[in-house]
Amino acid sequence: MISRLLRHAAGIKVLVLKGTEALAGAAMTIYLARILGPAEFGVFAFGLATIMLLAIPIKNGASTLITKHVAIAREGNGAAQASPLLKTGIRLSLIYASAIIMALWGAVMMSDSENVFIASVAVFSLVLPLLCVTGLMEGVLRGSFRPNAAILVGTVLVPLLVLVVAFLLTEQMRAEGWAYAVYIYIGAGAAITILSITLTWPYLRSLFSQHDGSSMNGTEWLSLVAPFAIVTGLLIFNRQIDTILLGTLAGEKEAGIYRIAAQASVLVTFGMQAIGHLYAPYLATADKTAASSKISGYLRKSVLFSVAFGGLALISLALWGDEVIRQLAGPEYLEAYPVMLVLCTANLAVAVNGATMQALYMQGHQKRTAWIFFAAGVLSVIANASLIPYLGINGAAIATSTAIVTWSLGLRWLACDVWQLSFLTLSPRLQEQKP
Repeated sequence: MISRLLRHAAGIKVLVLKGTEALAGAAMTIYLARILGPAEFGVFAFGLATIMLLAIPIKNGASTLITKHVAIAREGNGAAQASPLLKTGIRLSLIYASAIIMALWGAVMMSDSENVFIASVAVFSLVLPLLCVTGLMEGVLRGSFRPNAAILVGTVLVPLLVLVVAFLLTEQMRAEGWAYAVYIYIGAGAAITILSITLTWPYLRSLFSQHDGSSMNGTEWLSLVAPFAIVTGLLIFNRQIDTILLGTLAGEKEAGIYRIAAQASVLVTFGMQAIGHLYAPYLATADKTAASSKISGYLRKSVLFSVAFGGLALISLALWGDEVIRQLAGPEYLEAYPVMLVLCTANLAVAVNGATMQALYMQGHQKRTAWIFFAAGVLSVIANASLIPYLGINGAAIATSTAIVTWSLGLRWLACDVWQLSFLTLSPRLQEQKP
């Protein structure tokens, strides 16, 4: 399957775009860190991490559900579900984002003292409706077997556009600080939202033309979205809570330095993310009567692919990461190097699972998956809150790495239990028992 995808132009594009995503995100983070300095960049990173958590229910949860149902609709049935899911999702996402914006700006106006962290989240909240709508459009594109376009609008173009504008307005950003960087991010989000609607318009017309006109109320929509939102939300929570707690407990500078390490460590999961995007629609439409053998084949091949990329990234960052940080971000960020290696090593456990998480999502096991991420999230909060006051960014790295390894082992155990696979090889157990 992987070899066929790699020989296909679309497969090559997905891999190139996922590589561009990783590099664009890292480049944006490093360049903003260099321009703003550790303290100002720490405020920016805190606001971005928090707003990503607030965007979870729509951008990640509803987007994943829409991917599944749009893919099913393309197989000849399910359009009656996909269309109302999308229409109701757009309406509720705008209501949700508006409520968040009003609550945050109300908190800022009623606050007696100026808290830069609250102010950062309030300003960042203006991008929330844009992130939500783009997330829904991203789901349509993935479900329509357009993973390259989904990656572009979902994760590549915003950091790339921010990077370009920041480069052109470097002096203004140095003078204005974190708020100027946030406004640039909001502007980039608006441009990409318009692009995402343009790209999805032909698929939206097709979906809506097949729909019989029935509607979906908010309660029904939330009941369908909730399991996906909880699972993806807990995943992103585990990825962002360390930065938030570090900023709260240790300060802006520490949060800024740590964000550099965390961003770089994500490069190790590039292969897993790429193969997950490629496999998502195939996993959604896999025949459940032959799921064990099919899923096993997908998973084993995806593990080889993701580990190859993850191992290469880990070795490269171990050899040259400190020099890259020194040259690109500045010597004041060198403290991030050992933290980055700890997080990279933990992320290799994610790569070893391949497309396991996507398989569980697409095959309807998101509720059990949510419990794994919930347990890892509780562990992460307790460990971060306990270690950060004593060990600073090193404590955050240890706590977060422990949570990452915990959820990776949990997902592998769940997949093996669901499809009766070997924990070590992911081969069907019945197959291994044959002489």
